[in-house]
Amino acid sequence: MEPSSETLLAGTPYMTAGDPVAESRVARILNRAADIRSRALAVHEKIKLEASEILGPYLVALRSDLVAESNRIEGYDWSPSQVQELVVAHKELINSSVGSFMTALRSDERVYQALGLYRAHQLADEWAESNERLREFEIRGLHGLVCAGEDYAGKYKTKSNAIGGSAHRTTEPWDVPRSMGELSSWWFESSIDPALEATVVHAWLTHVHPFEDGNGRMARILANFALIRNGFPPLLIRSGADRGQYYDALARSDDGDILPLYELFVSVLRRTVKTMAAPGYVRAVVQNRLLTSLRDQYTLWCRLPASFSSALSERLAPHGFRAEVQGYPDLSSFALLKDRDADGNSWYLKIVDSDGRARWLLWYGFNSNQLLDLAGSSSHYPSVFFSRRSSDPYSEHPYEPVHFDPSIPDEMLLRPLEPKPVRLRRGYNLDDYSMEDAAQSLADAVASAESW
Repeated sequence: MEPSSETLLAGTPYMTAGDPVAESRVARILNRAADIRSRALAVHEKIKLEASEILGPYLVALRSDLVAESNRIEGYDWSPSQVQELVVAHKELINSSVGSFMTALRSDERVYQALGLYRAHQLADEWAESNERLREFEIRGLHGLVCAGEDYAGKYKTKSNAIGGSAHRTTEPWDVPRSMGELSSWWFESSIDPALEATVVHAWLTHVHPFEDGNGRMARILANFALIRNGFPPLLIRSGADRGQYYDALARSDDGDILPLYELFVSVLRRTVKTMAAPGYVRAVVQNRLLTSLRDQYTLWCRLPASFSSALSERLAPHGFRAEVQGYPDLSSFALLKDRDADGNSWYLKIVDSDGRARWLLWYGFNSNQLLDLAGSSSHYPSVFFSRRSSDPYSEHPYEPVHFDPSIPDEMLLRPLEPKPVRLRRGYNLDDYSMEDAAQSLADAVASAESW
């Protein structure tokens, strides 16, 4: 018999509703995480057998991707190739002692944004091999690398701070040592699913917000540490595809509900395992040519979501609404959606009312059977679907499909190089629109639906 969610989360600030629906949801995610772990272990063995001679360059490329995405989430503009070039150029510094490394980085803020985080990931990976959890002083030591060059590096905050865009009140400086002690004690005693462990540690650290800066990057390092020491792949949260859902789930964790973040982490891990299982994956990563056969299609398409969100926001404004972009699929998510794989799904934008409440969600998914029946199998681009905020605050899914409203499209396709690039499907009817006309049609439909 599986332990209850109350037992799994004992000693943490988190809980679930505790009803049969919530318990069933927890059990599903646990089973999914166990399956991902077994598949990840098999993939790792395959990689070791097939590409042992290039594992070093592969790890550099993988960590560079982690660093670039983690920095992008925080608003720092780095690409994986830029990080990788910097790592290669500073190879001796990367492999020097921590003390020498931190001293050398103090002179260049731009360099420490990338190299400090890279070195922290590298050190966490090395520590993960010991199969021990991190102690408090080791967490502070990693923070010293992430924020190398700053006076507050490696130290708990001395002034109150806040999370941008959130009403959550972080732990006061005087209470941080006690809160971090509780987190550390729980972590050392924990024996739960490693993906749930990673989720709790990540959420808990961001909830406390113990450092003046670098809390998000530290949380992602600790989550990756918990995963890697248990045979999982790295948690590669994409700044484009995952940012909106990630921040939404973090906000819900601050209210005590850990399940949305746990579900997101497991979905991200499953996406990573599928990508890693592709033939020639390691060599493709090292040679920086993964999924290049799709790159032209992706390059053509990726400008359209931004154009449509801008047009929609402009036309929503007179109705008292606005569009808030949540993210865009990256190349690997784009490839999964092209293969009709739901692990490529991600949030596109929210439609928010004048009080700042999210009312609608537009999200990316693969083409429906109805669309393929009507348009043939020639679509090379993801679909966008429409969901409305659930009226049930305890619903498993905060957004639910729209039924019995013919004004709201069932599906949208953004198609480059077409005179009317927006295709809307309502039932078994397809209509093509200009960007502006489609945005106006959707804005009017949303306003009408909200007036009921």
